Amino acid sequence: MNKQTLERTESQRDKIITTLRCAGESGVTNVELNKIALRYNARIQELYVRGYKIHSEELDGGVTKYILVSEPTEPFKKPDKAVDILIGDIERKYNGTISARELNEYLDTQGFTVRRKIGSYC
Repeated sequence: MNKQTLERTESQRDKIITTLRCAGESGVTNVELNKIALRYNARIQELYVRGYKIHSEELDGGVTKYILVSEPTEPFKKPDKAVDILIGDIERKYNGTISARELNEYLDTQGFTVRRKIGSYC
């Protein structure tokens, strides 16, 4: 991520958390968050990773309301990459070999998803 993108995403994340704090229990809709950042979902996900608890509630007409429940009590520590965890666990727990069924169960248990990289559709 280049410096400009990093600064923009940090600014968007800061604006979103400030907006959520100010809204309190009334929450903020995706319509409002979209005015702060078109990719507000990515910023919300980053906040989850940083330890913020945010409740989401589906409303009518494709509107979602987000409510800040709690903020992290400890400083942010970037989590390990999912692929590094996966590879390490396959080596340790499965002796380097895993069946398709075991992999599917593992991914589900860990909360991991598999997706294609942007531009890699063939």
